[in-house]
Amino acid sequence: MQSRRIFLTLPFLFLPLRGHTQPAGAAFVGEWQGEVPGIGDARLIISAVRQNGQVEGRMEFSRVAARESFISMFADKAEPGKNTNSGIVSGSTLSIKTALGGRYDLQRDGDRLTGTYTRATDYNVPVSLKKS
Repeated sequence: MQSRRIFLTLPFLFLPLRGHTQPAGAAFVGEWQGEVPGIGDARLIISAVRQNGQVEGRMEFSRVAARESFISMFADKAEPGKNTNSGIVSGSTLSIKTALGGRYDLQRDGDRLTGTYTRATDYNVPVSLKKS
């Protein structure tokens, strides 16, 4: 009889653990919108954050220089020829190396990502994106 009670209650012991096993990067998943000064309206879509912190998704800009729009996917590394970015989440920080040679260093604070976009030595602008 006692072994039967243990058998029936054992699965319930693990229920509280289920809600606490969410990966640290899960708070970054979603759609973030804002503007990058000098570049235009930006949309960052993070579909997943892997266990190693690597970001999956894409970045979209409505206007970039003479182009009407620009979309860059996330991959293992940033490559201009493949038009890919590389993003890594570590704690509350998101670092993105872009296909165009720049870098985003962003901190998450609730529903906001704030920080800087830097390209070469002469371009450094503040960035703020809000989760929608």
